[in-house]
Amino acid sequence: MGNISSAFQDALKAQAKAALVDVVATNPRITVKDLAELVANNPQLGTLTLDDLLGESGEAAPRGRGGRRKVAAPAAGAAGARKGARKGGAHKRNVRTETGREAFDNEVLEGLKELGGENVNATSLRNALDSDPTQLRTALNRLIERGIVTFTGKARGTRYSLAE
Repeated sequence: MGNISSAFQDALKAQAKAALVDVVATNPRITVKDLAELVANNPQLGTLTLDDLLGESGEAAPRGRGGRRKVAAPAAGAAGARKGARKGGAHKRNVRTETGREAFDNEVLEGLKELGGENVNATSLRNALDSDPTQLRTALNRLIERGIVTFTGKARGTRYSLAE
């Protein structure tokens, strides 16, 4: 029972952290007094650091097009992004900054090139990059909007190609 209780408390802390990051990102005019009051009312937040809230860039995490943002693990860097993947899951990149998004977009383009550049399915690309499905889908959408990547099909039948 002790392990379950500990795991539950850890999960609550992670959710509280994600919620606080989201609140800070969506309320840039929040005051330190407001944050202090929030922490006083929610002691589990007291162990968070500014780096946890602001990330590597020192800027609050922006909201994505879809609304709430998940807290991403620190980026491994453009060169080592494929190395150091977490056991049991995809390697999450820090795409909360413009620099991080650009680096991941370039990585996606390289992955598409390595897979032939035409009619590549998302699963193959995700496996080649060891990437998070949501981050990959968002990167592909950015590249499509910029006219660098095209797509055909729907749902699981969607195939991506480099634009000519």
